[in-house]
Amino acid sequence: MALKNLILDMGNVLLTWEPLVFALRAAGNEQDARILHHALFNTAEWHLHDAGQLTEEELLQISLLRTPLHLQGRLTTLFEQWPRWMAPIPGSDPLMIKAREAGLRLYLLSNAGTRFPKVLEERDFYPWFDGMMVSAHEKVSKPDLRIYRRLCERFDLNPGECLFVDDLAENVEGAVKAGMAAHRFDGDFQKLEDKLRVFGVALS
Repeated sequence: MALKNLILDMGNVLLTWEPLVFALRAAGNEQDARILHHALFNTAEWHLHDAGQLTEEELLQISLLRTPLHLQGRLTTLFEQWPRWMAPIPGSDPLMIKAREAGLRLYLLSNAGTRFPKVLEERDFYPWFDGMMVSAHEKVSKPDLRIYRRLCERFDLNPGECLFVDDLAENVEGAVKAGMAAHRFDGDFQKLEDKLRVFGVALS
């Protein structure tokens, strides 16, 4: 069956996911950055929000309770700004442009909070996508098979015509179980192009 759809993860495929770097940017020093990181990102509540079990406001308030008073303003800044501090992964935009030129449809499937995909409207790549799905809105996250199947149902995709790309092995395995071809991304877009070529898609 011909490959028609390229499904991409967001963090560490399209944009950097470096929570300690984000915390350092907000805190200004490594010691305070670690405090902010442990208060916000390195928590069970962070994953509950990604899974749609906590609102953004609930996540922020719980994180503030863990944060010393003198750092609460910086925690709030971190919370509000980190999505805009995600830098493009070098090579991601050219890969997406070539994939579209080769006739592939692009979809995003990400474990992320409720601000997404809205905040992605600021990114150049936003209009290139034919559809996006984010875990917090679906109340289920990768690698649960339900989110892969829901993506296919919502956008009328045949799993056998999809290549899913993610940096985490468990998410790649979930896609395979859902009937998709999959590629674990390690930062090398040439390897992804080689994988597409295996399926008969040559990027110019």
